[in-house]
Amino acid sequence: MGSTQDVEKRLERHNSGIVYSTKCIGFPLKLIAYRTFDSNAESPAVEVMLKHWRNLAKATAFLSETI
Repeated sequence: MGSTQDVEKRLERHNSGIVYSTKCIGFPLKLIAYRTFDSNAESPAVEVMLKHWRNLAKATAFLSETI
């Protein structure tokens, strides 16, 4: 999770091993959902909320909703 202006470039960086948090996973990550916001100020609070959820289906559904 996180924020970016270019989703595909961010995924590419994670899969290349440049990003420490995903370097040791050892397999390519697959983007399953994302959500856009009107401002960058909204995304940190949503990220914290999602990291506390343990239900992947619930988080995916939330991210896939249209606003």
